[in-house]
Amino acid sequence: MNSGQKTYRAFLLRSFEEHHFDIARTLGWCQRHHYKLSEPEQMAIRDLSEREKNAVISEILIGHC
Repeated sequence: MNSGQKTYRAFLLRSFEEHHFDIARTLGWCQRHHYKLSEPEQMAIRDLSEREKNAVISEILIGHC
């Protein structure tokens, strides 16, 4: 996992817990509230490919099933 993926993972996990482990709500919230991240965090996530983001989401879901 690269550093951008680790940043994305941390953001998703914080949000996932706050949304009571509802991945649909979490992803929607993260999409709308990315501005709550610092500029370096936003840039790291913005540079990820869809495949890299999907790998992070998949890892989170497998770990919480």
